Amino acid sequence: MSFPKPFLRRTFLLCAALLLLRPPVSAAPSGAGADIDTYTYPQSTVVGYYAGWSSYQGYQASDIPAQQLTHINYAFAMIDPDAGTLALDNPTQDEKNFADLRALREEYPHLKLILSVGGWDYSAHFSDVASTAAGRADFAQSCVELLSHYDLDGIDLDWEYPVSGGTAGTNHRPQDKQNFTLLLRAIRQELDRQGKRDRKAYQLTIAGAAGEWYLSNIQPTAVAEIVDHIFLMAYDIHGPWDKYADFNAPLYTPSGSAPHHQSSVEAYLESGVPADKLVLGMPLYGYRYDGVSGSQNGLYSTFTTARSIPYDTLVATYLSDPSYRQLRHAEARVPYLYGKGSFLSYDDPESMAEKAALARELDLQGIGFWELSQDRGAVLIESAVSQLDDSPFADVSSGAWYAAAVAYVHEQGWMTGTASNLFSPDLPISRSMVATILHRLAGTPEAEAPSFPDVEAGTWYTQAVAWAAEEGIVLGYDDGRFGPEDPVTREQLAALLYRYAQYQNYDTSGRASLSGYTDAAQISSYARTAMAWAVDTGLLTGRTQTTLVPGGTATRAELAVILERFAALYLR
Repeated sequence: MSFPKPFLRRTFLLCAALLLLRPPVSAAPSGAGADIDTYTYPQSTVVGYYAGWSSYQGYQASDIPAQQLTHINYAFAMIDPDAGTLALDNPTQDEKNFADLRALREEYPHLKLILSVGGWDYSAHFSDVASTAAGRADFAQSCVELLSHYDLDGIDLDWEYPVSGGTAGTNHRPQDKQNFTLLLRAIRQELDRQGKRDRKAYQLTIAGAAGEWYLSNIQPTAVAEIVDHIFLMAYDIHGPWDKYADFNAPLYTPSGSAPHHQSSVEAYLESGVPADKLVLGMPLYGYRYDGVSGSQNGLYSTFTTARSIPYDTLVATYLSDPSYRQLRHAEARVPYLYGKGSFLSYDDPESMAEKAALARELDLQGIGFWELSQDRGAVLIESAVSQLDDSPFADVSSGAWYAAAVAYVHEQGWMTGTASNLFSPDLPISRSMVATILHRLAGTPEAEAPSFPDVEAGTWYTQAVAWAAEEGIVLGYDDGRFGPEDPVTREQLAALLYRYAQYQNYDTSGRASLSGYTDAAQISSYARTAMAWAVDTGLLTGRTQTTLVPGGTATRAELAVILERFAALYLR
């Protein structure tokens, strides 16, 4: 990862622009559909690097857009050169940040807190610890101990770089290529051992440079088999270390690129790394090149000085200044600015969205960002993450706890939208809705006209209510009405599903003890058997660990999840 310093020399000058992204992979949070979790989060992997120094620059852990992320990579830990073990860079500040991140994880339990090791400044001693079996074992053990001590979820190795490259003073060996794999394997084994003790799955990831030169210095397929993902640093393709002003992170290689520009499109895939092990890294910063010529608006011009520019600064200082001409390269698919003798390469919401959308279509595991404090309004982050959502309903995020269930019941034709692009997940379900859905599950059999005075002929639910009443699945009120628009409570829903299951001759013999719920006595007598069956089968769970809320109104999102569970129980 690049630190926010103006002249860090990067050695990866190859463009890895055409990259890939996998569809949703993460599970819903614990209790999802049990109606506990109501926030949404990305189901694809979305990594955000959070630099330790950001906290004393005014960007705290509480400022992180946690709902947009699945992983927070804390940068950076280092290697103690004397002991060959993992160590914190700034223990006092790091420990405070860890506590704040754990508090954030309490609020967003889907988050994984990953400790990133190395980076540009702290990669000098990787070669040393990786060079012997004893060194690898000691380092791996120290990783496990530190993770366990601070209650973190994994390790991210950002070795810049094996065999060659990196900042001055970085140690290298030709054997780094093989030793990198051995080091990862040693860490993986220790993480798995600790995971069995802690009953959790620790993650191991790496950050890799965008270029064929990097892939030739590691064993790509062997590495991919060991790690949970590779964060592909698809930025710093060009920067202040070059002779010419150029794009930081072009999506595609321009045909008229500068003489030093080379292409490494799909290099990771061609090296044998599976698409579902790749995470597309995107920059939340750009570069300003000063002293450029006016030819081509500064693009491919020589320059006198250059420095990095956070996106927030770029918006506040440059995009609002009419002296800078706003341009977009048709081939590279990224924006740039020219004015006052300066060329600025950056990404905007449109280019970030285009990268994420293309990547999603081509099937990578996810996307990620360096570094979170540079986009404090999460403008770029939200634009990219929004492209991971392919739901047909605008009000159902791909990260919602009910998203998969909504997609399933919609595909089956059991539930449709309340409008062309709306599902209305929080809308209470009505008696007519449930009757219609159960009618669809049964294959829409015909029935005589209903005898309820408040169910008119020719409505969208007339046939469904008539059928459900004939089969004894729905009952009317004492005054003879059906109440088609009346909301359905959780205990009523359990009773309706129980009767439908009996109608279909499904096994309904299971009965769970409800004594562990503090509100069990509130269940109506007619619904006790149905509730015990629904809890026993897992169709219904508590809204909290100790309450069933039998009289609470059920929502369309809850019904979608329960229907998916019902299908898994009886129909698959």
